[in-house]
Amino acid sequence: MNAQKGAIQSILIGAGNRGAETYGRFALAHPRLFKFTAVAEPNPVRRTNFAAQHDISEEKSTDSWEKLLEFVTPRDVVFVCSPDRFHYEQVLALIERGCSIVLEKPVVVNTQQCATLSKLALGKNTNIIVCHVLRYTPFFSTLKRLLDKGKIGRAITFNLQENIAYYHFAHSYVRGNWRNASLSSPSILAKSVHDLDILYWLAGAPPETVVSMGDLSWFKKENSPENAPDRCLDGCPHADTCPWYAPDLYLTENTGWPTSVISDDTSLASRMQAIETGPYGRCVYRCDNDVMDHQDVLIRFKNGINASFSMNALTYNKTRIIQISGSEGEIVGDLDEGWIEVRTFLHGTKERIQLGSSVGGHNGGDVGLMNDIASIFKQIDDSPDPETNKTIQIKNSKSSIEESLEGHWMAFAAEESRKKGIFINMDAYKRDGVSTRETVNI
Repeated sequence: MNAQKGAIQSILIGAGNRGAETYGRFALAHPRLFKFTAVAEPNPVRRTNFAAQHDISEEKSTDSWEKLLEFVTPRDVVFVCSPDRFHYEQVLALIERGCSIVLEKPVVVNTQQCATLSKLALGKNTNIIVCHVLRYTPFFSTLKRLLDKGKIGRAITFNLQENIAYYHFAHSYVRGNWRNASLSSPSILAKSVHDLDILYWLAGAPPETVVSMGDLSWFKKENSPENAPDRCLDGCPHADTCPWYAPDLYLTENTGWPTSVISDDTSLASRMQAIETGPYGRCVYRCDNDVMDHQDVLIRFKNGINASFSMNALTYNKTRIIQISGSEGEIVGDLDEGWIEVRTFLHGTKERIQLGSSVGGHNGGDVGLMNDIASIFKQIDDSPDPETNKTIQIKNSKSSIEESLEGHWMAFAAEESRKKGIFINMDAYKRDGVSTRETVNI
């Protein structure tokens, strides 16, 4: 939090795509709202670039998040944008410093960490906002308002479909950082904790039961075309017929995401070298990936709402599609196309809400999150007792840590259900770390 009126004094851990390109760029565009004063990033190119852009001194530009701890004070807001498996240790250390934390998802990568953080979240000095950016999109915010107003009576069922897109999944979950559960986390957590969280948020009640099934069906060696080499540029005879041929994805005029991720230098020569030697030039059928490329989850919430969620890698478009059935009508919508339609039973009316294009990443969710953080800390600064009010304001935020762990619990339960073919009783699972042992044919 600010020591004085003005920009929120911010510290960054991890100057990668989210840290530098999302939050860092927002701060540069809105210098009256945010000011980054320190950064920890092991990659020297990214660290140097971020420090230069934000006028950070050499002393406060470090290669280790541990070194950064000496600069952290209770008035700071620390953005944790490091790889998933570092989050838990970093958050524990930052809680000790009494600062506020903006934390990328997933918050934790196993149930033990989730249980510990759930207990810590009840403490009065745990001030964490989780980047569940879907809650901040105009699309899902509008859906929430419509449901709360009873536009279709009582909500009965949700059906949410996440179409990841063939190129996105291959980039991030076959060749990229989230390809292997032991290195990161299962795809239902790494990719779809957003979706499980949004279902919990829309339903307005904790989950009661979870069951799931899924597979890694396509991106594996046995589906490799005949004579395909380990790397695309090693003379692949299927270059003209493979949708995932690396040069077609990364050596185009587009130097934005996902191309910007493969090399710190986006020149053609550097990108060529990256796919010649780096992970993004590997054949998608010959990687060390093991996360599911499709998974379905069924959830029963404690207020009687049933929800189905489908995560699918093999889709043309990248979007989320939802259908909500109620006692007096239904709501359907497409996140990427930016429309929602309310259909009522009594008079057969259809009301189309055209949201249009959203500014910023995640369909406007990134901008919405940052504006909400700025608003929260303005209210804190304007209060008679900022330090006392800080915890109250953050715990009442749209995605406080207290609100944000339910989606993680559902993801862990879905993965156990998928592996063992069982229903998961969520109360028992969260209490004991075990599920009910009711076997089902899935």
